[in-house]
Amino acid sequence: MIFRSTDIETLADYDRWTQGEPAYKLVGDRQRANKMHVRAEVRGSTGELLGMSGRVVYPASVEETDPVPPPYACRVVSVSFVDVVFDPTSEPKYRFDKCYTECLWDVTGSQARADALEHKILTAFNAAMEVPDVHLVTWNGRTFDLPVLMMRSLLHRLVCSWYYKNRDMRYRYSTEGHCDLMDFLSDYGAARFMKLGDMARLIGLPGKTDMSGDKVAELYAASCKDPALAEAYMAKTARYCLQDSLQTALLWLRTRHFLGKVLPETHNAALASFRESKTVTDAIELDWERLVL
Repeated sequence: MIFRSTDIETLADYDRWTQGEPAYKLVGDRQRANKMHVRAEVRGSTGELLGMSGRVVYPASVEETDPVPPPYACRVVSVSFVDVVFDPTSEPKYRFDKCYTECLWDVTGSQARADALEHKILTAFNAAMEVPDVHLVTWNGRTFDLPVLMMRSLLHRLVCSWYYKNRDMRYRYSTEGHCDLMDFLSDYGAARFMKLGDMARLIGLPGKTDMSGDKVAELYAASCKDPALAEAYMAKTARYCLQDSLQTALLWLRTRHFLGKVLPETHNAALASFRESKTVTDAIELDWERLVL
């Protein structure tokens, strides 16, 4: 049995999506957030605007945000996965097996070229899923990653029978087939949305390092302006994508102990199998002792 932690990175596909009007929101600093109920204003000795509490009231500014594209309009530029093998007859029962990551994007402005690169990424991922007894592990994958993978595979006329032949892959309230860790840990929407980086730090992982998902578009735009940067920026995006998959896998591994499925020594032996992999240690710097139970 394989538990496959998966993550994707995307760019908006403006060729297939009519972008709506931008949204606007008021933003301010933390002090202003504490003064939402100020009902009167006075001037301080230096002329600054004060609230009833006597604190300085800072003016808010308006920030413009672009609409978020729907799943069908998210072009997949990077896919990563981390495989953890489960074998109840071996020790440890769970062990790191392998990981994969790739990032490809076009800097020429050619839709045909961009489509061909995405077709290559999705073909490789779908082929990897056509193996027996693979169970996906994602973070918010039920809402984002899997709908995107399916809609973009539909666009490219690819077969995704692996997703539809197993009911548990799509059934929300089962961790068989697909475990959306965010959905599971929030009791299927009972608790608020949680970020992977925050939950990763909760158990001793670093969370976001030198990258975040919103920076992918910035790296892409920079590589379009200077194609000489493309290879390095694609490698940086692929590494970041893999970091998210690795941290999701390690967070999932902790839940095996959390749920009482493994003893601390079994968890730690599985953790050691990650630590012993040069691919893992090259991809992300971890304080392994913080992760040991």
